[in-house]
Amino acid sequence: MGISTILIRDTYQVSENCELEIKLTSDTELDTGTRVEIQLPNSWSLVNGPSFTRQFQATDPDGAHFVEFKSEDGNVFFEISITACNQIYEKGASRHGRNIAGILKSGKLKAGEAIIFRYRNTFAPYITDKSELKVKINGISPEKKLKLITLPGPCAFTRIIVPSGAKPDEEFPILIVSLDSFDNCSSSSLEKKTLYCNDGGIVAENLNFTGSMIVPFRISKEGVFRFKMDNTVSNAIRISKSDKAPCWGDLHIHTKLSHDGQGEDPYPYARDVSGLDFAASAEHWQSLGEPGYEIIKIWAENSYEPGKFVTIPADERNPVQWNGHHNIYFRDMEYFMQNKVHPFDSSFVPEESWPEFDEKRAMIIPHHTGISFGGLPKNGSGEAVDLSKCEERHLIPAMEIYSHHGQSEVYNPQHILSYEFNRMRNPERRANTSFPGPYYAQNYWMAGEKIGVIASSDEHSGQGGRRHGGIAAVYVEKLTRESVFDAIRARHSYGTTGERILLDFRINGTAIGETLKIPRKQEVKISLKVWGTATLLRVDILRFRFGIDTAFVPVLSDAPRPETMDIGYKLTETVSDNCVYYARITQEPLEWPGMAWTSPIWVETEQ
Repeated sequence: MGISTILIRDTYQVSENCELEIKLTSDTELDTGTRVEIQLPNSWSLVNGPSFTRQFQATDPDGAHFVEFKSEDGNVFFEISITACNQIYEKGASRHGRNIAGILKSGKLKAGEAIIFRYRNTFAPYITDKSELKVKINGISPEKKLKLITLPGPCAFTRIIVPSGAKPDEEFPILIVSLDSFDNCSSSSLEKKTLYCNDGGIVAENLNFTGSMIVPFRISKEGVFRFKMDNTVSNAIRISKSDKAPCWGDLHIHTKLSHDGQGEDPYPYARDVSGLDFAASAEHWQSLGEPGYEIIKIWAENSYEPGKFVTIPADERNPVQWNGHHNIYFRDMEYFMQNKVHPFDSSFVPEESWPEFDEKRAMIIPHHTGISFGGLPKNGSGEAVDLSKCEERHLIPAMEIYSHHGQSEVYNPQHILSYEFNRMRNPERRANTSFPGPYYAQNYWMAGEKIGVIASSDEHSGQGGRRHGGIAAVYVEKLTRESVFDAIRARHSYGTTGERILLDFRINGTAIGETLKIPRKQEVKISLKVWGTATLLRVDILRFRFGIDTAFVPVLSDAPRPETMDIGYKLTETVSDNCVYYARITQEPLEWPGMAWTSPIWVETEQ
């Protein structure tokens, strides 16, 4: 059987109200019982986020998301069924994937007579996309693949992104990005723009670009600098001969490969739009199968460029013997592919999903560790993660202290970034619940766990590194897959809500993630420097003394005055007992603040 297809319109603008129409013809006669199938990309099936799926229906032509099959003269009748179906791997889990099938119940179609599929009263995705639309007649697909294209909207705002550090006279990129209201690289052409440095100098004039551009630049003198175009100000870059600056990444990105995700290869967006140094496509294992793992490998290997951009092999797997959600990261692609999960049934969690990993080549990072999706569960602890029950604790060097779900620092349902409120600011307005108990970073540290922190987005649209999503700052020896992995294992990291807040927190020169050993009753020198991306609202250094305190207490809590984006502190303390310190930063805007949390510094006293 030969099949031809015509997509009446293949290109749309993000979020526009629209309808789809496809004409299908066969070179053979089609009789009753003929089955015609359409599988739309996930981006055309979800509503406005990962939680909710469009309610396709075939009964009300004037209702939302109406689908129909018909002939041009209307002399046949199709019975329509709508079933969940994974877009990539048919046996995999599916939240948004839908197979829309029409069974020819009466009438016949001559060879060459068109079947018309319409999807009406709907809207285009909110992400830019170019995804395959799958078509079958009696199980046979046409040779020509259909693609649905979604184009970005006009510029809503701009970002200027620079590295956090460079040496004097070392060239570095200034990335200027024009974004639409959905964080896609916009369609607008910006003209005759001038880029300034905060030292008063002009960096470049008459800049003309669409979407984004990079301006290479050098600074010969040491210091901290920012750049400005119109009302947009960059993050800070520290020019120094010796000071080490973090690299930035998002290690928790989902795409169409996950049953609740959308979007294509996430690495170009992470690198070229968010200006990240490293990223990971951490897809849900139960959605993948062999096809999904092969795509992950291709994406990662195509974008991995040591010294410029790093991709980390990863997936998300949540075995029944542990509670909560965990990502597994691998130091090399070979070990990742050796340990992939290939389920034959998405409802089955095979034992081999959690093998005996080599801790030098794999690590586990739990996320939204205190969450209960929806309300409080009637039984159990929701998806909360109790580290004391994790037998493979040696594989967990860090936790995700923030994602788009909210903060996992401390149990506080009234926190402005709690699970209860953080996603309510997104279009889907999803509210979850903080579960009371020892499931948060402070609880882990008070229990004696030496665990660092990162932040990452848990983004489900393939757009890692967006504001309010969460990113990780990691101090690496060099920008390679192995070095990023090793630095996180060593806890040389901190997390932010998506802003590149630059920090330098030390105790007696000991950096974050490290342990300082001193004699009892010795005075220590604590230093903290902060270079924000907006006005600082609050700067805290918190301490917990083992065997003495029942909660973390601030040794510094300051609202900087006069108001500023940059500040430094030096203080001294006499330490008599083992303790742990970390720093927390809060900055504007007040209604949805930017925050940063460091990995702790542990202080151990000796007689």
